[in-house]
Amino acid sequence: KFFVGPKHFETLQKADPDLVRAIWFGMFAFLSVPLLSALNWVHGFVGNYGWSIIVLTIIINAAMFPLRHKSNVSMRKMQAIQPQVKAIQDRYAKLKVTDPARQKMNTEMMELYRQKGVNPASGCVPMLLTFPFLFAFYAMLSQAIEIRGAGFLGWIVDLSRPDPLYITPLLMGATMFWQQKIMPTSADPVQQRVMMIMPIMFTFMFLAYPSGLVIYWTISNLWAIGQQYLTISMMPPTPAKARS
Repeated sequence: KFFVGPKHFETLQKADPDLVRAIWFGMFAFLSVPLLSALNWVHGFVGNYGWSIIVLTIIINAAMFPLRHKSNVSMRKMQAIQPQVKAIQDRYAKLKVTDPARQKMNTEMMELYRQKGVNPASGCVPMLLTFPFLFAFYAMLSQAIEIRGAGFLGWIVDLSRPDPLYITPLLMGATMFWQQKIMPTSADPVQQRVMMIMPIMFTFMFLAYPSGLVIYWTISNLWAIGQQYLTISMMPPTPAKARS
């Protein structure tokens, strides 16, 4: 049995389900294939792949809304107790890392987290969920023939190729910088500087990435910003000392 034609996923699947393996989505195929199906489904209603990516991005972020909200609340609680965390760290600052007495510092920190209802690891969960979608979108946009030559907003003539005017990567960098500015951070100045460098790094990286992927990440950032402001409005203000 032979198939002659473009590697269009649905066409290959109808001809022979085994033929879809000719499209290599990499290790994130388990996400890329459903994303492609969902994107084609949205495109059936919207009629433009650029807008379809935006609609699908909103759907994905809406599904993660409860988990991200819980994470945002935990991060703001973590920010509020930073003075107490620093006070505990200062009491044990003169001890060596190998000193068994430092174990007591960890015990006090865990007890503080328990009393305040804070989970230090919760802030990483949304990021751990977001990055697989980023990689899956990249694999899908790089391999799916449906996106080839699909234009958007006039100057983007192909969503599978980089933005020729670099407008969307710059917008993405701006939204990421905005997101970092309003995100609760620790009192560690080194960590704060590292977090503010990330938007610059991502902007340069995304200059060479497919414009469809940049649109996905930009809309995700805008959603996260809006959700962060919603969280801020629902919680009591963080003391000024904790924000410093």
